[in-house]
Formats: sequence, structure tokens, C-alpha cells
Amino acid sequence: MGECILVVEDDTALRELLVDVLAAAEYAAVGFAQGDRALEYLATASADLVITDLVMPGIPGEELLSTLRKQWPAMHVIVLTAFGTIDSAIELVKGGAFDYLTKPVGTDDLLLSVERALTESRLRREVARLSREQSGVLPAGMIGASRPMHELASLIGRTAVSSHGVLITGESGTGKELVARALHQLSGRKNFVAVNCAALPEQLLESELFGHERGAFTGADQQRNGLFHSADHGTLFLDEVAELPLRLQPKLLRALESGEIRRIGSSQITMVNARILAATNRDLAAEVEEGRFREDLYWRLNVLHLEVPPLRERPADVILLAEHFLAADMPGHRKTLASDTVAVLGAYPWPGNVRELRNAIQRAMTLSSGDTIRPDDLPPRICGQAGVATILRSARTSKLSLRELERIYVLDVLREAGGNKSRAAEILGLDRKTLYRKLQEYNEEVSSP
Repeated sequence: MGECILVVEDDTALRELLVDVLAAAEYAAVGFAQGDRALEYLATASADLVITDLVMPGIPGEELLSTLRKQWPAMHVIVLTAFGTIDSAIELVKGGAFDYLTKPVGTDDLLLSVERALTESRLRREVARLSREQSGVLPAGMIGASRPMHELASLIGRTAVSSHGVLITGESGTGKELVARALHQLSGRKNFVAVNCAALPEQLLESELFGHERGAFTGADQQRNGLFHSADHGTLFLDEVAELPLRLQPKLLRALESGEIRRIGSSQITMVNARILAATNRDLAAEVEEGRFREDLYWRLNVLHLEVPPLRERPADVILLAEHFLAADMPGHRKTLASDTVAVLGAYPWPGNVRELRNAIQRAMTLSSGDTIRPDDLPPRICGQAGVATILRSARTSKLSLRELERIYVLDVLREAGGNKSRAAEILGLDRKTLYRKLQEYNEEVSSP
């Protein structure tokens, strides 16, 4: 059998039905007619989830929830309620209940809520376990406890002391510069100097890297050393190296092979000792095949190779990172993640990786009105996956008609499109005339008595 679930319900028929449904879904379900009996059970045994009625003899549901939250804070509680007590149930959710279900309880709604609660609990346990294992493993500045991050940390430790070049690859937003800084920190070298090869036009980039003599070009009113000079006996990090202009690539290759550099407009050669770390989110081998990147320079940069895993391949790190961003941005007044928010964050694939996660958390901290960050505080693209199930369940609870549900969705899409009807029609799969007709009908419905 699977996880243990306690069902606290004084209605014998309903209690037995719920236990049978859960048992059929391969959970270990145990039923109790009163809350004090459930607490007696928990004094000598363990459970993963409690489903409790609100109104029952003995300990009421509110008191049972409060006791469970104090003594077993990691265990989730799902509240059962009649239609007349939905407002009370919502307050209980704010007070610590994971979810509430209205009677009569539908089998699909029950199993969906149970699986969400248990999934969130499993994720939190895994995060806690990995967090304990993380201490002292990753270099400073890097957050994560998943196996891919452990493997990356091991490679960083083994390659840091080398003087060879390192090519760091990975999708945008994965933290390639953090890896470069970790390599530098463990290397014992002096300065860490970084340049983004995509951020500067060709002539300025050449001057930035190698320096220039006075009068070498318009605006060069004095001699200036480049970043190679600044990185002497240190580390030079070339971010977005795939964007390096072809004309500059031979000059960079010579600097890597011989340590010789020459300022623009100068005949004097200077020797520097800088370790080169390069990063790109593009396939550099494919760039070589297409003739956009020199093969000899590619192999010179790619002596050692580190691949930074995307966030979707290390989902256990998502909550660790989110909580790190919460603590870092609000050290004096830290907000917490609601259970639903944890589930949403864990389910989203994060195409923008750690950068997207950081931005989402910063947005949520700004928009959240209380001390708890809820799914609605996240960008719509992130909470949309979990939001569909919530919207449908709310629609069933509120007994919305299909027409009413359509109206809510159409108007929400229009709002997200910033009022742009053409864009909204495209998202909805409608032509503009149909959308205009629907909007006119909605206005007439609202205006009619």
C-alpha cells in the first residue's frame, strides 16, 4: 500500500466510502469518527495526510487542524465542508489547511486533492533531505542539492586548479557565470575579469580586450590597457563567446596560445598570464561547421568542458532556489511559499531556468499582499498549468454554466492581451467578428436586469 491517510468523519457511510475510495487508489486509509481518536492514533503511529470534517462531535475540525499543525507541521490537512461553511473553510486554508472539499465529495476531486497534497509533501521532504546533504558541497554562490549539481560541483573542484581553458555551456539563465566564478574562487588566482562578447560592437570589444594606444581611433584620447592586462595572473571570463567577431578570433587565439597581446595601434607585445574561461548557450561545434567560428580557437577554448544542467533536469533545486531568493531579497521580513505555490513551482518546466525563477519570485514578493506567496502572485504563464484544475473545480463548486465559464475565460484572455482584441482572438482561436459579437453579448447580459 501507499502513503497512510487518516479520514476523520462522523458520518459512518461517508467515512467508509472515503476509506474505500482511497484504498482502491492504493493508499493505506484509516477512518475515525472523532478527532481525538485520530490524535490517539498519531501518538503511536505515523500518517502522511489527514482528511477531516469540520462539524463533528468531540474535537471540532478547527481545533483538530490547529493541533495537527502545531504537533505535525509537515503533515497536510484537507478539510471537508458543507456548502454553508465554505467561507469558514477558506479561512482554515489560510490558517494552514492544504485544501478544502465540499460535500458531497466527488471521487475525482478527492483523489486530485490527495495527490496534490502528497506530491507537495514528497517534494518538501526531498528538498529537506537534499538541503542537509548540500552543506559544504557546492562552491560559494551556487545553490542546489540535486545529483546533476553534485556532479557539476565535482567537476568544478577537479578542473579549478588547472591552467587550461574551460568551455562552459548551457541554456540561457542556467548560471554559467556562477560556474566561472566558482572555478576562479577555487583556483587561487588573483582577479576575476568578465566581458560579454555580445554586448559591445567589434571595435570597442577589441579595445576592451586588448587595450589601445592614444590616437588609435576616433575618441582614443589616451592610452588604455585592456582586460587581458587586468586579468594577468587571474581569470578572464568571455561570456557569449560564440558572438566573438571572426576578425578578432585569430588575435584571441594568439593570446591563448602564446600569452602575447598587443594594444590597438601599438607594435609592442606584452606577455600576460590569464586563464581563459568561455561560456555560450549555443552549439559551438555547429558554429564551426557553419563557418562562423574558427575550429582551432574552438579546440583551444574547449580543453575542458563543463555543461550546466537546465533547471527542468533538477526539479528538487527549484524550491531551494526559490527560498534562497526569498531570504536574499527580504532578509528582515521573509515571506513563505504556500503549499499550492510549491506545487506550481515544481510543475513548471522553467524554460528561462534560474533567471526566470528569480524574476518570478521577485515579482511575487512585490505583488503578494501578505506574508505568504500564493500561485496568483506568480506570472500567469507559470501558474496557468495548475490554474486550469483550480478554475474547473471552482466552476463545479459554484455551479457555473458553460456560458458563464466561457465569459470568464474570454474576458481573462482579453485582459492578459492588454485589451488587444486581435491578439485575444488569435489566442482564443476565433475570428475578430466572433470575438466582437461575444463581447457585445456579455455587455448586454451584464446591463440587463
